[in-house]
Amino acid sequence: MQLESTLIRYFREVYRLRSIRHASSSLNVAPSAVSRQISRLEQMVGVPLFERLPRGVAPTEAADTLARFSRNFLLDIERLRGEIDSLRGLQRGHIRIKANEGLVDYLLTRTIASFHRKFPGITYELDVAGTSAITRSLHDGTGDIGLVFNAEADELLSFAAHIHDPLCAVVAPSHPLARASSLEMSEVLRHSLAVPEKTFGIRRLIDAAIGARKLHMSATLETNSIAALKGFARYGGGVTFLPTLPTLQEIENCSLVSIPILEDTFRHASHDVCVLAGRRLPLAVSAFVDLLKDEADRASAPDNAR
Repeated sequence: MQLESTLIRYFREVYRLRSIRHASSSLNVAPSAVSRQISRLEQMVGVPLFERLPRGVAPTEAADTLARFSRNFLLDIERLRGEIDSLRGLQRGHIRIKANEGLVDYLLTRTIASFHRKFPGITYELDVAGTSAITRSLHDGTGDIGLVFNAEADELLSFAAHIHDPLCAVVAPSHPLARASSLEMSEVLRHSLAVPEKTFGIRRLIDAAIGARKLHMSATLETNSIAALKGFARYGGGVTFLPTLPTLQEIENCSLVSIPILEDTFRHASHDVCVLAGRRLPLAVSAFVDLLKDEADRASAPDNAR
């Protein structure tokens, strides 16, 4: 089983990077070792998988077909390991998490620490990425769980959970809007703004609301960093837009204030826990998702509210 798994891993990395040299660097093995494994796999399937080019390789139609099947093969291996681990009572296992930055500092690290106390034999791989990269990792089987804000519909993915978390205006306690109980979008746009770049689910909601109301936005700061958005607001730069969970620590220590915005789409926003559609999750992954939902419920309980 290990031999076949290695063959498939080498193939998938060459297929992904379109280069034996780049794949060898990614896998931390010699290029000759990767080339031998690809040649061996081509002998096994009986057709060429790659066309050798002066710079890199080009996958054949057979390689495209094998790529689809190989993803399922590796997921089946992971599921088999998960089933065996379940017989050991979660004494072993590995969970690969891909998440937007906003949930890492408070919710995800808190959940991992809590899960580790219960099941110390489980290991984790946590990568911070944008929504498109998270989606790709779930599609190709390199991630088990993806956490994105306000995920778009994707027929290859299903939702293991929705963590309700409205999008709000966030300001320093000294800001003129800090005492408001709620705000209209038009009120927020009169102030200096920091917004995430257009690949963020937060930004898609903002742009949709502005477009629907035929408003105009001029941002002082546009960034791909949640920390930068919070810092801009915390140090008095103006207003930013964030859900509550990424700002709970700052709200609790009174360095930021979160104010509801009167937009239906903002009120119904959520962090979405995504998995590959049709995949039977390993027990460790399924149990982790359940704990993640519990931790989110505790974090957003009334005693943690503004």
